[in-house]
Amino acid sequence: MTDKQLIQNIKSQKWIKRWAGSYTFISCSFWAPQYNYILNKFLGIGFKTSLFIHRKGTVTFLLKKDELDHFGKTLAKKAEQNPEFAIDILKKLKNNTTEIMMKMQELDGKIPTWNEYNDFLVFFEKHLAYHNFMKKAVDYMGSDVLDNLINYFKDARFYSEPVYSRSEMFFRRLAKAIAKKENFDEDILTCLTQQELETYLKTTKLPEKNILNNRFNASVLLFEDEKLNIILGEEVNEVEEAIHEVTQNSDEEKQGILKGISAFPGKIKGIARIIPDPHNVSEFNEGEILITGMTRPEFLPLMKRAAGIVTDVGGMLCHAALVSRELKKPCIVGTEKATKLFKDGDLIEVDADKGIVKKVKNRIK
Repeated sequence: MTDKQLIQNIKSQKWIKRWAGSYTFISCSFWAPQYNYILNKFLGIGFKTSLFIHRKGTVTFLLKKDELDHFGKTLAKKAEQNPEFAIDILKKLKNNTTEIMMKMQELDGKIPTWNEYNDFLVFFEKHLAYHNFMKKAVDYMGSDVLDNLINYFKDARFYSEPVYSRSEMFFRRLAKAIAKKENFDEDILTCLTQQELETYLKTTKLPEKNILNNRFNASVLLFEDEKLNIILGEEVNEVEEAIHEVTQNSDEEKQGILKGISAFPGKIKGIARIIPDPHNVSEFNEGEILITGMTRPEFLPLMKRAAGIVTDVGGMLCHAALVSRELKKPCIVGTEKATKLFKDGDLIEVDADKGIVKKVKNRIK
C-alpha cells in the first residue's frame, strides 16, 4: 500500500489522542505491534491499528475511537464479572515493575548482549499489557465496581509510574552508547526500529545516517493489517492534516472553549504556557497555567509552580490527575486539543468545577 493510500485510510477513521510527550521513535517501533499481539496474548484483546506521530523526540499517540471503546468496555466487563481478574493483573503489573526496573538498572548506559536484550524484552512487553489494562479499563468501569477496586488501581498506578520515564532514559542512554562506539549522532540513533536495533546487536550494522535523520525530523509509524508502516517527510504533515480534518473544531472550540474531565476542582485564570517537553522549557513563571499533552514525573517542578494544569489526554488515573489531587490544584485532563487550540501567552480560565477551559484573551505581548 502506498503512503497516499495509507493517508486516505487514516483520514477515513475517527481517532482519539491517547498521549503526547517526549518519547523516542525506537520506543514507538516496539509498542506499535505490541499493542496488537502482546495485548492479545496477555489480555485476550488488542488493537488492530495504532498511530504514532514523531517529531524530533516528541510523539503524539492515537488510537481508533471504536477500537478503544471496545477494548475498554471488554476489559471493564471482565473486571466487573470477576474482580479477582483485575486484582491479579494489577499485582502482576507491580511485580513486573520491580523486575523491569532492576533489569534497566543492570543495563544502564551499556550495549546489551543478545541474551541480556531478550531478558529485558520479556519484561518490557508484559509491562505494556498490564499497564494498558490499568490505564484503559478503569475509565469504563461502573462506579459500584470501581469503588471496590479503586485502591488497587491507585496503588498499582503509583508503583508503576516510573517505568516509562525510566525506559525512555534507557533507550536514550543505549543510543548514546552506540553513538559513542560507532561515531554516530545519538539523537538520530533514537530513531532505530526494533528490528534494526536487533540487527545491530547481532551484527553491529546500522542503517544509513540520512535514513535515521529523516525519521528524527518527522515520521509517522502506523501499525495496520499486522504491518508496521513508516511515513516520512512532507507526508507527515498530510497525516496531521488528515487527522485534523476528521476532528474538526466544534462551535464551542471555535470560540476558544474546550471540555475535559475534571481531575481536581477549582477555578483559576492565568497565562497559558504550552510545554511539550519538560526538558526544554524557555519560560514558565509561578502562577501560570501548564498546558501539555500529558504529564510524567519530569513535569513535577512545573506542576508545583503552576496555578492550574490542563492536558490533551488522560483519565481518572493519569499522572496529572493523581498529582493535581496531591497538590490540590485545579486540573482538567482529556481535552484532546488544548495544546493546539490555545497559544503560549493566552490568558485562559480553567473551571475545573465544570471541566471547562476557556480563552479569555489572546496572547499577551
